[in-house]
Amino acid sequence: MKRLYTLFLTLGLLLALSLTASGAGNGVRIFVDGVPLDAPASYISGSGTTMVPLRAVAEALGCTVAWDPVTFTVSISSPDLPEESVSGDSALVVLDPGHGGAHNGAEYGGIKEKDLNLAIAARTAGLLEAEGVTVRMTRTGDQDVDLYARSGLANTLGADLLVSVHCNANVEHDDALGVYTCAYSEGTEGWQLAQMLRETMLESTGAADFGIEERPNLAVLRTAQVPAALVECGFMSTPSELEMLVLPEYQDKLAQGIAGGILDFLEQ
Repeated sequence: MKRLYTLFLTLGLLLALSLTASGAGNGVRIFVDGVPLDAPASYISGSGTTMVPLRAVAEALGCTVAWDPVTFTVSISSPDLPEESVSGDSALVVLDPGHGGAHNGAEYGGIKEKDLNLAIAARTAGLLEAEGVTVRMTRTGDQDVDLYARSGLANTLGADLLVSVHCNANVEHDDALGVYTCAYSEGTEGWQLAQMLRETMLESTGAADFGIEERPNLAVLRTAQVPAALVECGFMSTPSELEMLVLPEYQDKLAQGIAGGILDFLEQ
């Protein structure tokens, strides 16, 4: 409720709950901006606890509500767009540098995945912006980002697409190589995006192909309401590939591949 109350404040809206413990019907009346809300599931339990449906209130405020049945998580996206988020008819892309803050991701030889992800995503953002694309990043520094806030940002902004940038690791095989892409499922726009990213990243880097896969278990893909794909830029667990991943010039090639796939998708 604390997060929801904060959301209501940021929307600049007044939520007033008028409660009554007696009488017929629901026993609870809800007003949003002074307008009665039809929420038939509202009631006061036998113990005196007031039960108000989250979806009904959030949607009355213009929010988008998503339910993740795997983790029993509700994701609420505000309808307001930050003033700097959209410029004219520019396409809007959300880039998500994986991990951050207390979450390092994979770590080999003192190199943290979170740092590689941010470096590659930042380079990608620069290339896209040079092509007139508006880019928003889920993080621009080494800070924690809630798992659901990543897809939530894209959902809130109504982005054209979301790409989550990662680097891979394989604890069983220290010779695994290549670029890997994935999406929620085949036959979706996210899958088309993942295919395009795979093609352009392989062309740009000359890296090995580790394939493309459905990954419905990944929250950032499962909860995205826009076309979404995740890219793994290479294996940190393989010494020869880690040596490449830390090179600025190779990061530039990866960024060129990611930006190229995004631009191809936007042009289709």
